[in-house]
Amino acid sequence: MFLKNCVNFLSVFVLFISVNVFAAGPYTSKQSDLHESSERKKNLVDFDVSGSAGNYNGQSYTEVHAGLNLNFTDWLTWRNSIFKRLTAGSSQELTGLDSSIRLEEEVGPIKLFAGPGYRWASDSTKNAFLGEAGASIGVGRISLGVGGKYLRYDQAQYDAGGAEIKRDDFSYFVTISGGAGLSF
Repeated sequence: MFLKNCVNFLSVFVLFISVNVFAAGPYTSKQSDLHESSERKKNLVDFDVSGSAGNYNGQSYTEVHAGLNLNFTDWLTWRNSIFKRLTAGSSQELTGLDSSIRLEEEVGPIKLFAGPGYRWASDSTKNAFLGEAGASIGVGRISLGVGGKYLRYDQAQYDAGGAEIKRDDFSYFVTISGGAGLSF
């Protein structure tokens, strides 16, 4: 129920921001020190698809993510991503929402990003604080990125035998993203 309410809230919030952006028109910023104007480099909204892999408590898993990014500025992004985790050799699946704030910096053609966030999962024992970092390179409207995600579960984790296991999890990911024609 909590996850459903969070998803509904985020959907309404993104819709509200989108409507306000359409009313505001194109975005330009002025650099007062240089007395020049420059156009925003990033679309306000873009989408991405990513896959990740990791190993937790001796079991390998893969995750598939579909993300919606709200780029407040060229250096600050709020990313919300629905995910599905499939564990190797198990029918156990996990779904949920990752929400994070990313700080971004361009170094030549490479974009670096890092930031904190939170994961809401279908199994509430898998809710976790997260930290992620990575790099991407763009060609036109498409970019390819790689990175890592650290998860720290809120609740103690137990194996099938009832013994407590580590609460930390780390995965590596690959992302393909693009603006999908949304430039407003």
